[in-house]
Amino acid sequence: MSEQLDEGMKEIVLGLLAIGSAPFSADKIQNYLDNRPEPIEQKIDAVERIEDITPSSSNFHRVADEFLKQYKVRDTNGYTPPEPKSVKKSIPNVQDTPPDRSKSDILKLAGDLIKPVEIYGSDISDPRNRKFLQPYTDDVGIYTIGIGHKIGDGSKGAKNKWVKQYGRSISPEFAERLFDKRLSYHLERVKNIFGNTFDNLTDKQAAVLLDISYRGDLLSSMNWVELLQKGQNIKAANEYLDHKEYKRRKLKGRDGVVKRMERNANILASTN
Repeated sequence: MSEQLDEGMKEIVLGLLAIGSAPFSADKIQNYLDNRPEPIEQKIDAVERIEDITPSSSNFHRVADEFLKQYKVRDTNGYTPPEPKSVKKSIPNVQDTPPDRSKSDILKLAGDLIKPVEIYGSDISDPRNRKFLQPYTDDVGIYTIGIGHKIGDGSKGAKNKWVKQYGRSISPEFAERLFDKRLSYHLERVKNIFGNTFDNLTDKQAAVLLDISYRGDLLSSMNWVELLQKGQNIKAANEYLDHKEYKRRKLKGRDGVVKRMERNANILASTN
């Protein structure tokens, strides 16, 4: 996961620098950021980095300020995580509108899948989870907090910036809000990537896609994504496991990541 996200950060920065150098590029910058697959925290970090190295008179600063303004909001209890950005879609004809999927059911199922592999049990307020309320490094050295929430780009510098801005620990309630906002973002992202295919999946399969996106393993260009869009679930599940990190970890045994990915593959391959 860390390798993919670090590479994603590089792609965001290089892409913004290229687009930002062109005239009349405000819409292009915004569209580029909206269509990137990385978590919003990583996009924010990339935008802030480029602001530091571009002239203050450039068009990029105006666009960057507008982009950051919609996410950096505080409430009385501290930082409020970003709301997922709505995906602009054409309004379909009434007769073409698919039945409404239960957002709350999918989010709950996704939470049930994700929490036990990120913390002890499913209750962040459990005393065993106290250590997760402070910045910590995951098993590949990425700085994280709460329910598997990556801090910025996961670096020590990002962790120090977090501590300076928000303190050395967060409350269980804040961790839950952070998780809920992040999960809602990934639901919108998954729906955007899979389009109409999303409505043909079971709620549990939809929830699995949120978990895969949350873990950083979902890009629209991946082969397994195309196979799933074609309804070739078993082939998609097998292709999903054709994954460098999965293979590397499995050679050493069946750790938590291996079990998590195999569980996800089994659900994707199921027909009910």
